[in-house]
Amino acid sequence: MGIGYSLVCRKCGYTRNLFAGCGMMYNEVLREKSEKARRGEYGARLKELFEKYPDGCIDAMNNIYYCKDCRAVECESSLDFYKPKGDERNAEDDIFGPDMNEYELVEKHEHICANCGMPMEEIMRLTDETPVCCPECGELLENGHMLMWD
Repeated sequence: MGIGYSLVCRKCGYTRNLFAGCGMMYNEVLREKSEKARRGEYGARLKELFEKYPDGCIDAMNNIYYCKDCRAVECESSLDFYKPKGDERNAEDDIFGPDMNEYELVEKHEHICANCGMPMEEIMRLTDETPVCCPECGELLENGHMLMWD
């Protein structure tokens, strides 16, 4: 499942399209991101966690992150790390990705803003209750269009 947003600033004309989720490609995305994490391409900490918990997994779902300091808006993979709750898991049953009921959260991945270096806040859904300001002029962004896909 995925959801797309088109953010628009009525004051300066800034626009940004964001696509959260992965749709039917989740298993492929998960496999690719997990391999990169095991190699250390997402930092030493995720590599260490995979070494400590070889049967662990990450959340590869794309989420929306917002920097309150510089107002940057990004769509990135969660990369939160989970370990299996029990000793026995049958990964062959994971047709649509891992059964997250069989895992427990070990560590949330901290997303750092590429623009200013400050931590970013995860936004579950872009609604009127989650104000996001324009990175160019500071005005409140409007959600111009929304789409959903499988």
